[in-house]
Amino acid sequence: MEEISTDLLVIGSGLAGIVSALEAESMGIKPLLVGKFSIGFGTNSSLANGAFSAENSRFSKQDHLTATLESGKGLNHLPLVKILVEKGSEAIEKLRRYGVPLVERGVGYTVDRKRDEFQLPGVILIRSLLNRLRKSSIQLFPGLTIFDLVIEEDEVQGAFGFYKDGRPLLVRSKAIILATGGGGGIYRRNDNQKSILGDGYAIALRAGLPLLDMEFVQFYPFVLAEPRLSTFILYPPYPEEARLFNEKGEDLLEKLEIKEDLNQAIITQRDRLAVSLYEASESGDVFFDLTRVGDEKWKYYPLNFLIKSKFPFRERPFLISPAVHFFMGGVEVDEKCRTELLGLFASGETIWGVHGANRLGGNALTECVVTGIVAGQSAVEYVHIKESQRTLSVDPEILNRRWEKRAKAYLKKRKGVFDHPKDLMVELKDLAWKYLGPIRDEDSLHRGMAQLTSLEKRIERVYPESLKELFKKRELENGLLLIKAMLKGSLLRKESRGSFFRKDFAEQDDENWLKNTCYRLEKGEPQITHRLIERSGRDN
Repeated sequence: MEEISTDLLVIGSGLAGIVSALEAESMGIKPLLVGKFSIGFGTNSSLANGAFSAENSRFSKQDHLTATLESGKGLNHLPLVKILVEKGSEAIEKLRRYGVPLVERGVGYTVDRKRDEFQLPGVILIRSLLNRLRKSSIQLFPGLTIFDLVIEEDEVQGAFGFYKDGRPLLVRSKAIILATGGGGGIYRRNDNQKSILGDGYAIALRAGLPLLDMEFVQFYPFVLAEPRLSTFILYPPYPEEARLFNEKGEDLLEKLEIKEDLNQAIITQRDRLAVSLYEASESGDVFFDLTRVGDEKWKYYPLNFLIKSKFPFRERPFLISPAVHFFMGGVEVDEKCRTELLGLFASGETIWGVHGANRLGGNALTECVVTGIVAGQSAVEYVHIKESQRTLSVDPEILNRRWEKRAKAYLKKRKGVFDHPKDLMVELKDLAWKYLGPIRDEDSLHRGMAQLTSLEKRIERVYPESLKELFKKRELENGLLLIKAMLKGSLLRKESRGSFFRKDFAEQDDENWLKNTCYRLEKGEPQITHRLIERSGRDN
């Protein structure tokens, strides 16, 4: 089995992972950056709208703090929010030094598209960072899927995974940064990349780490739902001529008594819009109408992307429906992005704490950069401590033999009757959308658990006959673990808050549910506890 050594391994090659690696390199470390597919692309960062919420001439740090906490509905981890707010400006300046074109906007900054009006902001962002990576000493390993962390004596020693051609690899590393993104791809309707399947969450749980608030999932209200079209998100800014109505022709914004325009509502009332549009779409079609928009506006972003399609967006209204957009929960970290496991750090959407019950628009990319910087710095500090100790926790030969045995177990071919992994993944995604969608209740959650139990038995009988099926089996196992945890957490939270809505407990209940949900894996099963949040000091 192939084995390599590095000071720092960064798992995940989106914005958070790239920034983590660049920050570590600037401090004298030569990191190894790995991605399941290509570096940078194939991540949600490349699909992003390029908006960063951060202090600017019209948006103060106090404004940013207040807006983030208001969106989070009391569940934010205040120390992490303060770090996001305090380091926002530093993050913007660092991106500019990396070559990312940014311009000031209302509540922060956005990627400047003047040089390429027909390109997604996320693509411009990632291309700029890839140009910077090419000038660095960072080792890039695309096409490497990490299956497990290597842990000895309660300390991370490296990671184990497979190249896309099936060769097993053991990476020995003094420190690891987990930056694998969220888990939107486990839902049938989502606007994420297909590869975003909650891998980092599953890796963390199997390593014995806690996840927090995984029941809180943000749904974006305006996502294409036309047959044969991809679930592409309709990005703001929305023209003032845009209309939203149901199949009866009723104006939904008027019916919902939303007095703000769409551009403001998508930032401040994203959760309410998603629930309302989901309810409307369950009883009939929901349409987005751009037919009144003048010719001149179709020349500019984001409408210029729609007119490249064969679909007649200018000529007739089109179907939309909410879709999964972002996970607020994740791996628990402290203010230095350290996890409970010595040597393991995390950044980006993989972590919990900043967003609480609902994310403020523009905070996702800011979080990636800020926590990427912090995780990179903290990991380098840890590496220096390890180097000064000059100790080895386990004999390298023993470690190699142990993981070579694990690799053979993963690759061992067995015969038997089983479902195809691809078909099972479709069923798993359908189950997540049906029972963990924008609206939940006790009866449906119990039905979801019953169906998942049946599906779990079928997944256990999957015996991969090819490398492709081996990777699919792991994705099924990760998705199953995540969905089971989320169903359990949703059953226990008997209230509605932010992005989380239970129609049988439709009100926010601060008296009983001002708590964070803690998920841990015990004997292979997710176990749930709750942590009470102190009411005092939330806005200080």
